[in-house]
Amino acid sequence: MAYDPAMQTSGQSDSPPASGRLARWGIGIAALVIPLTTIVSHSFGRSTYPLLLPAIKDDLAITNTQAGFGGGATFVAYLVGVMIVTLLAGRFEPLRIMKAGLSTSAIGLAILAAATSFPLVLAGLAMLSSGGAGIWLSAPVLATQGVEPRRRGVVIGMLTGTIGLATSLVAVGTRGARSFTDNPELWRPVYLVECVGAILILLLVSQSLRTQTTERLPAGRISFDGLRSVPGWLPVTLAYIAFGAIAAGYSTFLAEALETDGDVSRDDVTSIYLGLGLASLIGAPLIGWISDQLGRRTAMLGVMSIIGAASVGVATLEGPSLVLVVILFGGLWVSYPTLTATYVRDHLNDRQFGSAFGLMTIFFGIAAIVPPFAAGAIADDRGSFTLPYLAFGGLAAAGFIALLFAPGRAAQTPAG
Repeated sequence: MAYDPAMQTSGQSDSPPASGRLARWGIGIAALVIPLTTIVSHSFGRSTYPLLLPAIKDDLAITNTQAGFGGGATFVAYLVGVMIVTLLAGRFEPLRIMKAGLSTSAIGLAILAAATSFPLVLAGLAMLSSGGAGIWLSAPVLATQGVEPRRRGVVIGMLTGTIGLATSLVAVGTRGARSFTDNPELWRPVYLVECVGAILILLLVSQSLRTQTTERLPAGRISFDGLRSVPGWLPVTLAYIAFGAIAAGYSTFLAEALETDGDVSRDDVTSIYLGLGLASLIGAPLIGWISDQLGRRTAMLGVMSIIGAASVGVATLEGPSLVLVVILFGGLWVSYPTLTATYVRDHLNDRQFGSAFGLMTIFFGIAAIVPPFAAGAIADDRGSFTLPYLAFGGLAAAGFIALLFAPGRAAQTPAG
């Protein structure tokens, strides 16, 4: 039993002081561990493949179209994972789902670290991404248990802040390892280190996190009931679908587009990813705070507009201005899923959130399947990524328009 100071009396204690110190230490560790879990689902699961893709392409001699299968497989597997989590969210506690997600992701990273062919890369990405669904759909709940609605934006923003820090560290570590070994094609050891990191985070979660038991909800089918109870669920879901399509295509080929169209060297691309990570480390909590102050929809509109501008910028700009918009995108794009999650979390309890946000993420995943395939095929055909990135800008405009139909702050009534 966790230590509770209220159990003490002046003459005796039901728990020894050492147990109390250990319990307080465990609470402090938990506050650090929850944001670490999203490093596995997003920094390792989403950001590493685009960073390493040029080296993977050269090493395994694959085309942009084939590389697009990697990005597409990531989101197909993520979609499958989301569907499983959505079906089981009413039956299992969020912590149990998170542990399963971390375990699955660690197996995927191990496969990637040993992959000698592209089919093995696809298999590793699939395991990594399906596990990431369990992590991402449980982390916002675990992070906000007992947190006032007016502070949830900052708290959930911290989840993506750590993603930015980890993405920066991966970029720095990759560049250092390539320089030390004089091997610009190095990529498998990066996944090996990430596998070890995922296992350590799983052990921390297992030892430190304890959550309250929540009421079971009906399981075994996917229901719209929880999602429909969220004000403005349809336009917010449509905008999230648009974002899913943008994120899948934009992030998969960013490094390749910078090298192909932006004439950026591989070393400089790695440095840009460092800037992306640092920008998101600051941007995600900042956007969360802005959403707490000005409302979720206002923040979502602002982020969506900048995402669109950055997408067009990759297609049309060069030199320092190109680097600037890429880093600006990096500082803000990771905050959009957390803004959406916070919007939904404001109106639902722990298990309702897992089911409702899981359903939204199913639509996100479906929208994310095609763009990597299409962008890779277009780039192979035209020798450029200009057209795909202009299309991503158009999708952002569609998402912005959808959000205009969501209720403003005055119409929202966050639940405690």
